[in-house]
Amino acid sequence: MKSMKIILLALLTAFMGQINAQDLEEVLESHFEAINQDAVVNIKSIHMVGKSGRMGQSFNFQIWQVRPSKSRMEVDIQGQKMIQIYDGEKGYMVAPWTGSIEAQEVGETEVEQMAEQADMDGELWNWEEKGSQLTLEGIEDFEGTEVIVLQLINKNGNEKTIYLDADSFLMVKMTAKIQMQGSEILSETFFSNYKELDDMVMPFFIETKMNGQVANTITVESMEFDKEIDHKMFVKPETSK
Repeated sequence: MKSMKIILLALLTAFMGQINAQDLEEVLESHFEAINQDAVVNIKSIHMVGKSGRMGQSFNFQIWQVRPSKSRMEVDIQGQKMIQIYDGEKGYMVAPWTGSIEAQEVGETEVEQMAEQADMDGELWNWEEKGSQLTLEGIEDFEGTEVIVLQLINKNGNEKTIYLDADSFLMVKMTAKIQMQGSEILSETFFSNYKELDDMVMPFFIETKMNGQVANTITVESMEFDKEIDHKMFVKPETSK
């Protein structure tokens, strides 16, 4: 009798696993349809312009991205430029507030974060091919809205919780635990003000909180696709003489 119960439990577990896998696939299909992922994967480049808010101040920024997985961000800070570059393998940063305008190669953790940000298709697209694990956790309430909760662990072991609006299937929130200055910090990113642009639906306002405190906001003012971009922008910056 005990062995029969074990067999039935194993069958039930396998059956539930198949149901969850099917539900996950349906959720992803709805999400990709909502943002028009078929169009997203055909984008060759993105140029984004906007404002970044931090500690009560506002800074102009520009972001360039090209396939495969290259990005450059420039932020104007009191007449100087903060530059962050990911060339597909290595990451570099120019941080004038450190007293140096030399481009410095960043560490492994920062490179991983840059690589994730440079993924134009998003982490949910082809998640298995990227070596990630993805599970459907269920439905929760988020500020009065039902959200579908997904748990993603990427190939580097970084774990993220993704919240999709249960009606629109658009991403409204993502949480992650990140390393910053030797400490683990809870990062929460909120996505809103979605707009349709060239048949794709994109968030035009992003707010990031660290341990519950607002750390940064991004307001997108314009976004262009497939603009010709010089690939020299994604190499280590040379110091001006």
